[in-house]
This record gives sequence, C-alpha cells and structure tokens, in this order.
Amino acid sequence: MSADDLDPEDVWPLPPAWMFGCTRCARLYRSVKEIQEATAELWLTGERGIDRDPMDSGPGSRIRLARHMALTHRDLLPDWIPTCARCAEHRRRVEKTAASDPGAGAALVGAEHRAAHLFVPPRGLGLV
Repeated sequence: MSADDLDPEDVWPLPPAWMFGCTRCARLYRSVKEIQEATAELWLTGERGIDRDPMDSGPGSRIRLARHMALTHRDLLPDWIPTCARCAEHRRRVEKTAASDPGAGAALVGAEHRAAHLFVPPRGLGLV
C-alpha cells in the first residue's frame, strides 16, 4: 500500500511538539500508539470475529490522553474545527450549559474532543 492509497480520514496527525515536553502527555501518547499497534497486529493475525480488545483499551487510551490534555493544557488546545460535525455538537452543548453551569461536564468533554484533534485520525474523532 502506498501513501496514495491511504484515506485521509484514517491518517494519524503529527502531534504538536509541546505534547512531548509534558512527561504525562508523552507517556499517554506512547500508550495510545502501542495499544493501536498491538490491536492492529492481533486483528491481522487473529481469528476474525474474536474481540481482541475486550477492555476497549484503544478508545480508552485516547480518552485518557484527551482528558489529561483538557485538564492540564486547555489553553494549548485548538479552537473548534468549523468542518467537524462533532465540534459543532460539543460547542452547542457547551454554550447551552455555560449560562446555567459554567463548570459543567460539557465543557470538559468539549475540551477533550478538541484535544483529540491533535492526535486522533479524523475517522476516530467520533469516539472522543
């Protein structure tokens, strides 16, 4: 398979350099990539139809990193992406709850989604 055969929706973005300046970001990102590689290998070599990821570790590892980034590096996260439907959903929820509860979970979940744009392929953003 050549680079021309890759669907842009499946391409992992190159994370920003500041992520590697944070020990926890670097460790969590390494875990995301190791789990992704192990799961891909098991999928290629294992029997079809067997759940090789019973603890949902792939999406869970992404959520752990996104949560850390949302809590620790919120000022470094990208703004809402105008072409991302999930960004639009999260933004509406954040704006709706901002007046009634400024510390609402919607703000954290929205920040997690914005963080995921930095290290998750576009097709995987629906899970974060």
